[in-house]
Formats: sequence, C-alpha cells, structure tokens
Amino acid sequence: MRAKEIAWLRAAVEGVVIVGSILLAFALDAWWDERARRLELLEQVDVLAGEMESTRAALERVRGAHAANADLAAHLAMVLNGVDRGAEVVVSDTLLGPLLPQVTADVTTGSLDAFLAAGGLELIDDAEVQSYLLGWSAQVEDLLDDEIYLRNFVAADLARHLRATSDVARAERLSIPLVRGMFGADPPVAAELLGTVTLRREQELINLLAARETGERGMRSELEDMLERVDRIVGALNELR
Repeated sequence: MRAKEIAWLRAAVEGVVIVGSILLAFALDAWWDERARRLELLEQVDVLAGEMESTRAALERVRGAHAANADLAAHLAMVLNGVDRGAEVVVSDTLLGPLLPQVTADVTTGSLDAFLAAGGLELIDDAEVQSYLLGWSAQVEDLLDDEIYLRNFVAADLARHLRATSDVARAERLSIPLVRGMFGADPPVAAELLGTVTLRREQELINLLAARETGERGMRSELEDMLERVDRIVGALNELR
C-alpha cells in the first residue's frame, strides 16, 4: 500500500511538472512574441516620427504661404479702395501673382495607418495624443477638401475676373508662381520685378479679394491647429525612442 501511494504521488508530481513545463513554454512563447511585437512597434515609432516631422515641415511651409497671401489680398484691396470706382490701378506682378496659384500641402498618412493597424496606440499613455492620432487622417482629408475649395475659388472666380477685367496677357502670365523664395524662413520678398498689371477698381474685385483673404486666414488657422497637434504627437513619439 505504501509503495502504491508513493507511485501515485510520483505520477502526480510528474504530471504537475509536465503541465507546468507546458504552461511555462506557452508563457515564454507568448512573452517572446509580445517582445518581438513591441520591438516592431518601436521600429514603427521611428518611421512614424519621421513622417510626422516631414508633415510638420510641409504644413509650416503652406501656413506661411497662406499667411502671406492673406496679407497680399488685404493690401491689394486697400490699394483699390484708395481710388475712385472705375479708376485704373497699376500693380506689380509680385503683388498680384502669388494670389493666383494655390499652394497645397503634400501630407501622407501611410506610416500612421500602419502604426495604428499594428496596435501602436497602446504605447501612447497620453489620451489626448491618442485622440490626435486616431483623428489625424480625417483631419488631413478635411485639409485637402478645404484646399480644393480654395483652389476652385481661385480658378473659377478670382482668376476669371482678373482675366476678364485686366490685361489678359499679363493675367495669364500670372497663373504660374512668380515670387522666388516666397515660402522660405524669411518674409516673402520678390527676387525681381517681373512686370505690372493694370486693374480696374470694381466692387466685385474688392469683394473677391476680401473672400480670398478670409479663406487664406481660415486655412492659416486650420494649419496652426494641425501644427500644434503634430508637435504633441512628435513629442510623445520621441519619448518612446
């Protein structure tokens, strides 16, 4: 009887050891898989941080352009308001030219989409930054929609009016960017005076310029909000690197 009890006890111990070994092996596999997944996520953090830093540079570039264009539109409207209705005003290409092309941001979200799909959000402790990451793609789409709306306004309304009421040849010439170095760190400065355009003082043109100024300032505000979010996101990502 004693020998049988010892045999049962030995079998029970061996069973526990076997089950424990299996569970330990599973736990080690799970730990290793989780460690490998976390290391992969951290690699994606570096890629995402690079994407967001490039995004910041692109947003800052167009923010400066929209701010400059808003000032140009306001200044041109002030010039036209300073003369009698129907009077002609000669302005430089460098004043009018930047108002016709539409500057757009080149922003991608591929690395962010991959980061979120891999569960990278769990690495971020800040709930507000988590919300920024989750909503970033939608915000970029909204920016694109607003850029398209402003571009259509420029093409369909402002440019059409200028071509109909001013020197057509010069207005056509203004449809390409004319001010070199406009979007650098320094304030917009004309590298050279490329010519002049004669405008007629009409209320419709003044109204179009006011609308352009409002649109440009709205874009600038939208971009400044996005830049603040990018800074918070990059800061959180840098803490993980």
